[in-house]
Amino acid sequence: MLNVKEVTVHLKEEGITDSELTVIQWILEGKITARRAKNLKIDYLVNPSDLASFIIEKKIEEKTKRYGVDFQHWEKTFKENQKLKEDIEQLKSSVRIEQAKVRSLKKMLQAEYALTAAPPLTFNTIFGLDESADPSLLKKEFKKLLKCLHPDRGGDEQLFKIFYEHYNKLR
Repeated sequence: MLNVKEVTVHLKEEGITDSELTVIQWILEGKITARRAKNLKIDYLVNPSDLASFIIEKKIEEKTKRYGVDFQHWEKTFKENQKLKEDIEQLKSSVRIEQAKVRSLKKMLQAEYALTAAPPLTFNTIFGLDESADPSLLKKEFKKLLKCLHPDRGGDEQLFKIFYEHYNKLR
C-alpha cells in the first residue's frame, strides 16, 4: 500500500501532477480509490493496482484532449474494421470460387452445344415440311403465308416484302 506522498511521487514521474493537495482532492472525489489509515501520521493508503488504473485513465484522458480522439472508441472501431476486412477477404475468396464455377459451367454448356448442333434452318423446316417434300407443296405454303401477310388483308408490309423476295427466288 502506498501513502499520499508516494502516490504523488509516482504521479510526478508520469507527468500527471506534483501536488499532494491535488492527490488528496482526487481521493476525496473518488477518482483514486484509497482507504483511511489507522496511523495518524498517514491520511490515506492507496493500492498500487488502483494507482496504475488511475494513471492509465489520466493518460487516455490527456491523449484524448491532445489529439481529439477517444482512444477507447478508436480501439473498438479499429477492431471492428479489422473484422470487416477479414469478412471482405472471405467474401472475395467466395466470389472467386463462384466465378470459377460459372466459368466451368459455361465451358460445359459450350461443349454440350457443340455436340448437339441444330440442323440448318430451311424453308421446309420453317413451314414444318420434310426435306424431301415436293417443291410445289413448298410454293403453296409460301402463297398461304403471303396471303396472310399481305398489307391489304391487315398483314405486315415489311414481312410481306421479305417473304415475297424469298418466294421469287424459289420460282
